Amino acid sequence: METEKLSQYALGRLRAGARKEEVEDELIAIGWTEDEAEAAFRGAVVALGAPIPAEGNRPTLSKKASTVDVVINFFSFILLGVVATALGTLYYQIINLSFPDALDSMGYYSLSGATSTIHYSIAALLIGFPLYYFAMRLWFRKFREDEGRTESKLSKWLTYLVLLVAAVTIVGDLITVLFTLLQGEITARFFLKALVILGIAGSIFGFYYLERRKIQYRADIPRRTFQLFSRGVSSAVLLGIFLGFMIGGSPATERNRSFDETRATHLSSLAGCVEQYASSLGALPVSIAELVRSSQYSYCDSYAKDPETGLPYEYRVVTPSLAQGAARVGEFELCANFALATDAASARTGYGMSSTWYEHAAGRDCDTVSAQLLVPPVPAVQAVTPPAKTIPAGTACTMEAKLCPDGKTYVSRQGPSCEFAPCPIMPIE
Repeated sequence: METEKLSQYALGRLRAGARKEEVEDELIAIGWTEDEAEAAFRGAVVALGAPIPAEGNRPTLSKKASTVDVVINFFSFILLGVVATALGTLYYQIINLSFPDALDSMGYYSLSGATSTIHYSIAALLIGFPLYYFAMRLWFRKFREDEGRTESKLSKWLTYLVLLVAAVTIVGDLITVLFTLLQGEITARFFLKALVILGIAGSIFGFYYLERRKIQYRADIPRRTFQLFSRGVSSAVLLGIFLGFMIGGSPATERNRSFDETRATHLSSLAGCVEQYASSLGALPVSIAELVRSSQYSYCDSYAKDPETGLPYEYRVVTPSLAQGAARVGEFELCANFALATDAASARTGYGMSSTWYEHAAGRDCDTVSAQLLVPPVPAVQAVTPPAKTIPAGTACTMEAKLCPDGKTYVSRQGPSCEFAPCPIMPIE
């Protein structure tokens, strides 16, 4: 009786100009299953006068999967790997920057590297997730419109392989969480990362478990269930993209950060050029122009200008020469205009490098550097021979010898004045 009522309703809607999808969606929306809605549509088509096969009103004969079906299914699995990896990486980097670890102070999670990873993950999600959504939508539509369609063995094996990997990941993640908890080492950073893995693996396992029941075993699973999955995953993707832009910065912010990193690299290299110049020539260059005029340091001209504006960096000699013990040093100052201020994370890691140039405020920022100046070598002083003593005639010289400064030669007194013979002249080094 209910089937007849549904068929009559579907017949009236078809006569009113409604399409098949509209009729079925209306019936499903008020609680009828997809199979019941499909049966009502078939009854309405028969009532309109469609010819019935000799065997009766039967579903479509079984059809093997076409090459297009195999390609769509295989393509969807590739996109699944791209989306799952990008989503996990995105949330991992967001957690790394939001909950910094003191043990990572050597710069493993540098701001520059983290933001690059965040932006790459966002790009992968913006391209991969819509393609995956439409590939799966097309996959389900083919089996919904053709009840007799069967899938290939490759599709079945790939699906069960995904289920196996997801199940193993869930079990491993839970074991790791429990072990860490028993060790008393669980932190918010670790817990959130474990939650990300569990959420991604659990969503994949749940979705493909329902997909197997729907496609392979023809279970009557309401379309609304898959719609809830779609909305939940879409919300997680959109939230990750939003947080990625908030923490990693917009494209304009990233461009400014790249310019600042280049400025810091230029200043660090330019300071090295000035220090080498001072060490070689014994004085600080008066200007950058004097520095690059030297053929030995002409390559430093590539570090002397701002990458965005093309203006030269500010250089000033603070102290030309200052004695520090036996050495002499000079002090100079380099300045640049930075677009952004380094925050706590970038100051801690220094964009992955250890240099004061990578810690700066927004706007004009200067640093003073000390350079070792060349100290001219002190010439060797030759020993002065004391004046000779005059010995009266007929007096014999005393048999006496002395060691020369070279530490090897002995000389004795000789001649009428009994002077020591001259020592060999030592070369001046």
